[in-house]
Formats: sequence, C-alpha cells, structure tokens
Amino acid sequence: MQKINSEDIYNLFSLTQLNSDGFFVKNGINKIENNYTAKIFHLNSNFNVEQCTNENFSTNPIKLGNSLYYLASIDSKMQLIKMSLNNACSKQLTFGDTVSNLISSKNNKKLFFKTTKRFTVPKFSVNKFPKTRYINKLDNRSDGFGWKDNQTLYYLYALDVQTGKINLLKSTYQNFKILDIDNTGEHILFSESVFSNEKSISRIYEINLINMEKSLITTSDGNFNEAVYSPDCKSILLVGNYNTYGSSNVFSLYLFNSFEKKLINLTKNLFDIEPSYNGGLATDFVQNRSNNGVKWLNNQQYIFHATHHGRSQLYLGQNNDIQKIYDDKTEIYDFSILYTNKLLLSVSSQKIPSQLIIFDFCNNIQQLIYDPNKQFTLNHEFCSSYKFSTISKDNLFNINGWLLLPNQKRDKYPTILYIHGGPHETYGESFFYEFQFLANHGYAILFINPRGSSSYGQAFEKASVGRVGKEDFADIMSGLDYALNKFKHLDQNNLFIAGGSYGGFMSSWIISHTDRFKAAIVQRPIVDWHSFYGTSDIGVRFSKNELGLDLYDKYGLNFYWNRSPLKYVHNIHTPTRIQHGEWDMRCPVNQSEALFQGIKCNNVESDYIRYPQSFHGFSRNGLPNLRVTRMNDICEWFNIHLN
Repeated sequence: MQKINSEDIYNLFSLTQLNSDGFFVKNGINKIENNYTAKIFHLNSNFNVEQCTNENFSTNPIKLGNSLYYLASIDSKMQLIKMSLNNACSKQLTFGDTVSNLISSKNNKKLFFKTTKRFTVPKFSVNKFPKTRYINKLDNRSDGFGWKDNQTLYYLYALDVQTGKINLLKSTYQNFKILDIDNTGEHILFSESVFSNEKSISRIYEINLINMEKSLITTSDGNFNEAVYSPDCKSILLVGNYNTYGSSNVFSLYLFNSFEKKLINLTKNLFDIEPSYNGGLATDFVQNRSNNGVKWLNNQQYIFHATHHGRSQLYLGQNNDIQKIYDDKTEIYDFSILYTNKLLLSVSSQKIPSQLIIFDFCNNIQQLIYDPNKQFTLNHEFCSSYKFSTISKDNLFNINGWLLLPNQKRDKYPTILYIHGGPHETYGESFFYEFQFLANHGYAILFINPRGSSSYGQAFEKASVGRVGKEDFADIMSGLDYALNKFKHLDQNNLFIAGGSYGGFMSSWIISHTDRFKAAIVQRPIVDWHSFYGTSDIGVRFSKNELGLDLYDKYGLNFYWNRSPLKYVHNIHTPTRIQHGEWDMRCPVNQSEALFQGIKCNNVESDYIRYPQSFHGFSRNGLPNLRVTRMNDICEWFNIHLN
C-alpha cells in the first residue's frame, strides 16, 4: 500500500451537481495545466456511468427532451452549450459575457440564466495607462473575486427551448440569484442581497415575467438564500433566518403558502435540526457543490438536508410532520430525487473521498453505483478516525472531537491540533485531504468543534459571540487534554498546532497564552481586530457580529485590542511559520505582516510564506501547484521541530 502524498490530490475526484435525470459533474485537477476540471457524466437506465462532455470544464447539466444543456468554459468564460443526446453533437448558444445561474422552468419549455458585465478589473492587473478606481460604497471588494465597482450590470435571459430564441428579460445594477421557475415559465423566484454597516440581508422575491412586477416573499429582513416551488406552485419552501444573531444565526426551513401569503417556520421546534446552507462540513476536497439543500418529492412532501453534530442528515417532511430518513457517519456533497422513493447521493466520509449511491429511503437500502476513486483507494492507505466527546469546563456543553491516527505502529505519535475557520464552520465525518496527507506522514491529527461551531444548535453557535478567545479557547484545550488522556499513544512532548482564518486567530491566540506546543503554523489569521475592521471585505459587519460591539462603540477600541492576539505577541515563544495568500481580501496580509514582525522582535524562530495569486480560500480552491506547495511547507516545518 502506498502513502498519500501531497501530489495525490491530482488523482482524486469528487462528484457534485446531481440531478433527477441521473446527470452529475465529476470534478478533478489537471496537473499539467494547473487548473480544475469538471466533466458531465450520466447514470443510464442500467446504472452504468457514461461520460457526456469533453470540455475541460463543464457544469450545470439540464436535460430537456433529447438535448443536454450545460455551461462550459470557452476562452475563460462560461457559455451555454446545447448537446444532442442522440448523436453527441454540441452547439454553443452564447458568445458574450460569462453565463451563470442556469435553471429550467418546471414545464421544461424555457431555460433562464444570468450574465454579468463588469467594468473594473478585479485584481492586480498592470496597464500602460491605468485608470483611477472610484469608490463610494462600503462593499467595494470581495474575497475570491477582487475589486467591485458601481457600474457592474447583471442581465436575466430566457431561452425558448422549442424555437432556440434567447430573450433579454431584465438588466440591473443589483446583483441577484435565480432560485426557481414555476411550471408556466412566467414566474421566477430570485434573491437579492443588500448590505449596511450593521448586517447583510438577503431577500426572496417573485417576479411576474409578463408585467415584470416584483413582489417580496420574505417581508421581514433576514438571510434567505434558497427557495423552491412545489410542483403545483401553490407552496414555496425556503431556507433562511431572520438575522437575530448575525453571522452566528442557525438556518431554518420555512413554508410559504402562495394564496395565504404566510411564512411558517417548519423547524423551529426541532432543536436537533440545523438545515444546512451553502457549504456543509469543513473540508478541502469537494468542488462545485450545487448548495441546494431542499427538494419537493410531490405537492405535499419534501426532503431536506441538515448537518447535525458533524455529519449529514436527510429529513422527509409533510407540513410540520418531519421524519429523519438518513443519519450515517457521512457528509452528503449533493443529492437529487431519482424516483418516488429513491435518492441519488454523493457521499463522503473520513476514508471515502466521494461515492455515488442510490438510497431507497422507504426500505433504508443503499446501493453503491460509482466510485471515481476506486483504484486509488485500493492502492493507498487511508487513516482511521476516532470520535470522542468531553464536557466543557463550565459544564454547559458537550465538546466533540475526532482523532485521525497514522497506520504506522509506533509507541508515540507526534500530534497536530488543527483548528477550523469560521468560527461557525464545523468539522465532521467528511474526507479531509490535508489531514490524510499529514497522518500518512506520521502525525496524529486532532480536530475539535469548540462552541461557536455550527451543527450543534443555536445556543452552541452563538455562545462564542463577544467571547472569542475565552470559552472557545477553553473548549479546545479541554478537548486536547481529554484526547491526551484517552489516547495513550499521543506524544505530549511533540504537540503542534495549526489553523487558518478563525483557526489562524485561535492558533496565534493559543501560542500567545501557552507554551505547550513545539511549533505552530498560523494561516491567514486575524491577529488585530482593529485593523481587520477597516481592511477586510467583511470587516465592519463581521467584527461587530463576532465581538458583540462596534469598534466605535464606547470601550470598543480597548475591547478589540484585548481580543487581539497581537496584543500578547510578546508572550509568544513557540517557533511559528505563517502562511498567507497575497490576494486575500477576507483576512488581508497586513494581519500576518504584523504577527511576523512581532514574533521576530521577540527573537523567536519564525518565517513567513506568501503565496502569490491566492485568495483566502486557496487551501481549498486555489492554484493546485500552490496547494501542493502549502501542504509540503506544513509538513516540512513540523518535521524540523520534531524531537
């Protein structure tokens, strides 16, 4: 059996964007081109898997009649393609700005999509005659994209499937996302986001495409980001919240009756359910999720995805009657309804990168259909994980954690405590490539969900607000102490710590408050809340939401400084490597610059690696060669500091 190495990421695939016609996207990485690939596949009536597209990057498959419509990257822009399923001949239908958000009407007669025209170059280009950039809005940048402008135009188009004619329906300066189309193709559900220095708000609207009248579905301001018509279009299911707790707000499932115009919370009394939105568990592997967590089974019944204590669940509901139908130790990347009682699932677990299964939820039977990583799995070692739970020091919460142990038999394993981002992300039962790589190289990986993590309910998630560096710090250290006591093979003399984003904040906070660790790797951190407030693309709202007060409130400046690891940098004696993407707009590089200078002034061993052309999430979706380099840099630093 071979060890998993950093470059094996080029040999693994994830499956996403499943639909009810059996089409899905197989995601991978091209080492030679140093980019990501996505190809559309189909599960035929014999449950055999067939490749449909040959473009290097094709997504969003929709079958209408004998044709497959999808988006493909043509000259670095996503364009709409039509392919005959009879002879596999394809035709490009759009040729202008990038196409996104492809959705069909329920009667399959129309396709809707969005295009975007931008006038500002997003990030760090060089021109012979540069122009100034005029800014008059608080939200003028976005991590993963770059600079935004006030002139960006968004267009809504409809394609008549029968005639092939494309019509422009709407142009606007307000960004929007198409969510669903009714069965006539005449009404559309879409979301719009608005921002203030207090909070972000996402509203759901319905627009009548005949008279272009727009009506608000979510009449109270909150964050609603998913909406889908029932087959008869008499009801709408929505996922969202009313923004009561800002960025720590749990999402709920709502039902909207189109005739009574009432919005009913279906999950408010189900305290163990947190409907997932836009993500899932903290992982570094999966690409191109659809992020559609709720689907109608018929006019009365629906199925929705939830995360609970670090794993995926599926629920079958009818009005307020909701029953759990799936609760394995897995993460569901995507799912679709295949037949009346069968679902198509793309699932992952600690030792399974991605598999396609058919789930008969009436009889609770699962059938493995396709494993794109079967040969790789047969030839490589995957390390096993062990879940544990301990009580918090204040006896308020159970704190969950996992330990990933190397397969090599040793008396003691050097141990890396790894802290997730967010703080409202969550670790769990999903494949984490970096963890498997490090475990294959002899390190035990300890990962813990402190208070503030999602998937444990509202009280747990909001418990870190205004208290970062306090009880969350205690939860992590309690989890560490419990694991060291329970798992006797962990080497207390070779403890290491790492984390990115909030995990970067917490790892730098911990090494400024204890000397227990032999070495640390701090990745894209927040170390100074004051400077973060004014330089991050989310700084104003996020800081206020997480710290519980605004920088300019009374005592705000002192509070921000007291919660900043930079204040305590003189206490850091731990050898520290800092990693940061140079294009990071979420936690800008000035955070790492300041931390590095402070540690160096202590005469403590430290270095600082800047990764070019890399945004905040580059460990998950950045340039592949830099992802490989980053993992090797982590392993190198810890190897240097082993006893």
